[in-house]
Amino acid sequence: MKVLVTGFTGKIGSQVANYLNDKNIPMICAVRNVKKAKAMFGDIYEYVSLDFADPSTFDRALEHVDRIFLMYPPGENLQFDLFLKKAKNKGIQHIAYLSLKDVQFMPFIHHYKMEKEIKNSKIPYTFIRAGYFMQNLNDFLCKEIKERHRIFVPAGKGKTSFVDTRDLAEISGISLIDSEIHKNKIYVITGNEALDFYDVAKIMTEVLDVKIEYTNPSVKEFKESMKKVGEDEGFVNVVVGVHMPTKLGLAKGIKHDYEKITGKKPTNIRKYVEDFKENWI
Repeated sequence: MKVLVTGFTGKIGSQVANYLNDKNIPMICAVRNVKKAKAMFGDIYEYVSLDFADPSTFDRALEHVDRIFLMYPPGENLQFDLFLKKAKNKGIQHIAYLSLKDVQFMPFIHHYKMEKEIKNSKIPYTFIRAGYFMQNLNDFLCKEIKERHRIFVPAGKGKTSFVDTRDLAEISGISLIDSEIHKNKIYVITGNEALDFYDVAKIMTEVLDVKIEYTNPSVKEFKESMKKVGEDEGFVNVVVGVHMPTKLGLAKGIKHDYEKITGKKPTNIRKYVEDFKENWI
């Protein structure tokens, strides 16, 4: 067994690599720039160059591996259909694909198309459909929380089933290691509570001992504020899109697949904030 881990430099890919490393599972981490990855992360892991927009990188990345943790990366002109054909020809035995909760109702997003392409490839798979990442709070929401003590996203008063990306990485790793058990399965991974951002602000206030407010801006207010500080318009539109299901009241569903698979309760938001509190202080 050897796993190709894509998305290594992101929130989840690195955690999948950590999980597999702790289990002594052989793997290789796919990155666009191997030299840069080594400079950032050292030689703990083995790296290989992979650019989904450059088919010339596919063969080498797929050498001597039989399983893939697959993520959809940012970028244009991605050649996923060709990558999957190469993977099939190379004898890949299993793909764990990080997808999105409720994707089956959203044929307009890339995860919908990707799930379909993976199924059509006839490579055994596990789809890990994720709820809203807790780690967004210490990623693109972090600056506003740290500098202005506010959660500033246009999510309205809707609730969402926050999930810790460490839990997603664990399920991904389990599905790769015990691939026969999890063959052609779809798991929806969420936390065990649905919260709105007012709830999150209250918990952060209690844990950080700093008053954090959720300001609930309109989409217009959010876009105008982000434009003033020079944020990329495309990125701002993505952030608006990510929070639209919450705003519309569509993100509150809770599933218990994590507990069924691991026998444990998923990480709750208070534990997450306690673990990452140094990011906001």
